[in-house]
Parts: sequence; C-alpha cells; structure tokens
Amino acid sequence: MKKVVMVIERALLAATMAVGASQGDNDAITLTPSGFASLREGQVVKGEHETVKSAAALADVDFVWIQGMDIGFNVEAKYSGIPVVGNLGMEMLVCNDNSPYTQDFGQSRRLNFYPYLSRADILYTKGDQDNPGLYINAGYFPFKYNNESRNLGEYLFRSGTYPQYLVTNFDFPMTRLMGVRMGGPLWGKFNWDVLLTTNVEWTAIGDPNLSALLSWKPAPLFELGLGGSWCSFLSALGVNQDNYVYNGKMYYYTFAGHKVMGRVTFDFKQLFPGIDVFGQHDLKLYSEAAILGVVNYPMSVDGYTQYDTLWQRIPVMAGFNVPTLKFLDILSMEVEWFGSPYPNSQNSIRFDNQPVPLSSQAGEKVPYYLNNHGDDWKWSIYGRKTFMNNLNITVQAARDHFHWFRLDYKTEDAKDALRKDDEWYYTVKFGFTF
Repeated sequence: MKKVVMVIERALLAATMAVGASQGDNDAITLTPSGFASLREGQVVKGEHETVKSAAALADVDFVWIQGMDIGFNVEAKYSGIPVVGNLGMEMLVCNDNSPYTQDFGQSRRLNFYPYLSRADILYTKGDQDNPGLYINAGYFPFKYNNESRNLGEYLFRSGTYPQYLVTNFDFPMTRLMGVRMGGPLWGKFNWDVLLTTNVEWTAIGDPNLSALLSWKPAPLFELGLGGSWCSFLSALGVNQDNYVYNGKMYYYTFAGHKVMGRVTFDFKQLFPGIDVFGQHDLKLYSEAAILGVVNYPMSVDGYTQYDTLWQRIPVMAGFNVPTLKFLDILSMEVEWFGSPYPNSQNSIRFDNQPVPLSSQAGEKVPYYLNNHGDDWKWSIYGRKTFMNNLNITVQAARDHFHWFRLDYKTEDAKDALRKDDEWYYTVKFGFTF
C-alpha cells in the first residue's frame, strides 16, 4: 500500500512540475494547488452488529472507538484565452470504522488505507466565471444542490430507486457524479441544471441517468427547489427471483425508476435588517422531501418485495441553523423520517444483483425484516468553527446512515449500523486547508 501511495504522490508531483515548466515558457496555464488534512476521533455509543458474520463471531458494538484521517490534494488549471478550468484531485482516507468481532486477534480493528480520485473534470463558463450565464461541467465532479443540508437530505443523488436506500457521509453532504452537467441562471431569480450521468458502483454500474433541477429565489427570505431523475433508463433486467404477477403475466423488477424532489428554505434573519449579530447561516429553516420511485409495483411472488405503497418510499427531512452570535460558523440541527418497512440496506445490490430490498446472502429474507420501522427516525447535530481562515474544528452527534467500513465489502453488512431509537454516535474532526 505504501508503494501505491508513493506512486500517486510522484505522479501528482510530476504532473505539477511538467505543467509548471510549460508555464515558465509562456503564460498559457495558471496552476492553483489546494488541499486539506484532518484527524477525526469519535465513538459509536450504541450500534448494531454486522449480520453477515455468524452469531458466535459477533462482539459487543457499544462504546466502540472510531477514528479517521483524511488528506486531499487538488490542482486547478486555468487557461488564458479560453474560458475553461480543469481540476484534478486525489484523496486518501485512513480509518478503523470497523465493527469488532470476537476471536479475530485484532483484525477487525486495523487501519484501512483507501486512496481514491476525488475529481477529474473540465468546467466551461460563458461570461463572468464567478457568475456565469452558462456552465458546462464534464468528467467526475462533486455536486450539491441543497446548500443548507449538513448531513441528511440531498435525496436526488444520495439514494436508491428500486430498491430504496439513503446514504450519508460525515462532513460530506453531497455526492460525486460522473458525466456532464449543464446549467446557469434564468431571468435573474431562477437557476437550472441538467445532468446526464452514469452509475459508477455496484450492480447497476454503467446505467445512464438523466436529471434536471430548478431553483427559484424571488427574495432573500425564501428559496424553492424542484428536481427529478430518470434513473437507469437503460437498465439490466433482474433475474428470475425478482418477479411479480400483473394481470396474469409474469414481470421482472429492474433498477429503472423515477425520483422527484422538492425543497424549501426560509432565511429568517432577513426579517432583521441592520442587525449584525447573526452569522451567514444563522436562522435558516429548511426542508427536503423526495419520492424514490414514483411507480407502484405489485408484491413479489415470494412475498419479500413490496413496492405498492407510495408513502413508504418518501423520505422527509427538516433542519434549522441555531444562531450562535458568530461564535460558530454554523450549528445545524436536522431530523429525518423515512417510513420504509425494510432496513436501510445496499446488501441486495452488492451481493445478489437484485433490484429488491432484502438480500438472501445477508440473511435478510425472513419475516422479521418485513415490518422493520425501528429506524424510521434519524437526527443529526452538526457544528463547525474556523480559526484564522484555515484551521477548523467540526463536531457531530447523530443517528444517521452510518455504515461500518471495510475495504473488502464482502465482509461488511451494508445496512445502517444505527437501527434502533437509542443508537447513535459522536465524532470530532480537527483539520486545516491550504
């Protein structure tokens, strides 16, 4: 692994030096490096085991320490004479967010080293780069449409359609997409985006998705956003176990489906003009909801797949930024409800190649998981403080969609590790940017 890290570092250094050398000959390219490093420490106060392990191998997961180290490096390239900006970024996660189990001689608590590409994209802008009339982004890039969410929400791209599941990652309330994005302002108070992307992981890898978003901000006090996705519109069919009967004929579930999303934000500090005690994010109330699969399907032949009740496919979140008189950058409190009768899980798409909610390999196709509402409610408290523009401390306590981490996903249960009302964790991150 050390050799892999050294190769990545040398490649980035060589690329920077090569471009920098050409920059010395002429001013065609301007390079801007940036990066970050952070150390995270926390504890799962109460959680759930990985159920793919045998019962005899399971260890107590209450008061389990978790920690992580993150580093990232990005180079932005601007080209004189053309309105194009390129970005190339690499990151590495080092963590031991692993569920312990007995008789493993410490193997479950070892550090995992995970280098990955954070972005590789080109951005074209028409007009002012800070406020373009049109932008086209192509490649692999981070994307966030709800500026207020700190943990929960962002449902359009952090969820599954068939089957339904939700994703959260600490201090990264967004997603990375591969494809093309086009958008810009419209009539001064609207912003629009159209995205053609492809899936980059698990069973539906390579399936194309078409998404569109529109936001409307008629006044500083209020913002409304709408969006929709046609997911996996060219999708591989399921296999024979994924079937249902309609009008006497047999059909198969697929990963294809439609999502719709709506969100709203109220910035109540706009009601107090001239008062300079509030921070940028204070007194904002926001909410988001989505339908993850707008089409109902009959229950499966085996009785373990139910897509016939719309409200069970609708997550809803709400958040409020508590004013701290500028002591903190932000203090956000969020809550979420998702009434799915199944565990929040990706096991079926990881292990079974199935667009269904339960996995046979993870032992989920049992009556116990047919009415699983212990994880319907989630919550999160998030705070951040920045010092001298580059140093920061981030704190979060939450009962969200935390998963145990393993480099070998075959040994990991992809259900939420927090599946009951009294299960939660806390974590603190110290970081710097440059």
